[in-house]
Amino acid sequence: MELSPLAKEKLAKIGDLSPAEKERLKVSEKLTQLLADYFTKRIDVNSLWLELKKCKEEGHESIVRETQIRLLNAITLTSNQADFEHCRNALLGCETLKERSSYPDLEHGLKNLESLRLQYQQEKEKAFNTIKRSIQQQVEMAARQVLRQSNNRNISIDVDGSVEATARTNPQWRTFLVEHDRIYGQKFDELVTRIKRLL
Repeated sequence: MELSPLAKEKLAKIGDLSPAEKERLKVSEKLTQLLADYFTKRIDVNSLWLELKKCKEEGHESIVRETQIRLLNAITLTSNQADFEHCRNALLGCETLKERSSYPDLEHGLKNLESLRLQYQQEKEKAFNTIKRSIQQQVEMAARQVLRQSNNRNISIDVDGSVEATARTNPQWRTFLVEHDRIYGQKFDELVTRIKRLL
């Protein structure tokens, strides 16, 4: 297969890397593998910390901050609690490897991030349940009507499933979701930016 001119150009540039750039690339690839092992739970936070300490002692000072940035970028508004804690523990562990640590400030920033995530999820759940309650009565009435009109007594109607499906396609829910995600997404991004300044 013939390579495109752009691919050929990129391949040619790889050969032009300086020894320092090649070393940075090697360290970055090692970090990618380390974090893959951490996220898939092949290694725990202590093993990650020991590997990062070793890299730092070998003169790769920037690996600690790069690790923290990647961990922070892995946190989303919709992350579950276990995933959030997995990232938080590693972020705080990395902070202990620094000469000038901002541990208390970082811990505070991550607590704020966790509170925001929980608030986002609770408000979303509350709004969805409100919409479901408003639809429940309509679906139950429709189900009773179908059963009355049907001569087949073996019909079963999944009222809860119908309520759930109807609520998810409800225009009011979709409008809420768009606005909710926009507001919280903005707050989340601002908080992540503030945390990154501490790293």
